[in-house]
Amino acid sequence: MSLKFNRYAKLAGLAALCMALPEIAHAQDAAPVEGVLDWFVGVLQGNLARSVAIIAVCFLGFMFLTGRMMWNVAFSIIVGIAIIFGAATLVDAMRSAAGT
Repeated sequence: MSLKFNRYAKLAGLAALCMALPEIAHAQDAAPVEGVLDWFVGVLQGNLARSVAIIAVCFLGFMFLTGRMMWNVAFSIIVGIAIIFGAATLVDAMRSAAGT
């Protein structure tokens, strides 16, 4: 029991130290991580993703043309495309609703 309290006391002390010295809390720059994440979003919503989505819709058209359409697969593909390309708008709407 005292071991858990001791661990929590050390964590609380470390948190108090970080609040007292804000330069410790903000010591690292997030620019490299932001750059990687921006690149990843660009890949997911850029020209490559657009081309893959066009191919998927063409695949659905071919399946419908040949009479082998599986509606649950078609629904999944269309909803997936809508979520991928509407993700930025969806996140911005949630952020504005939260007031940030």
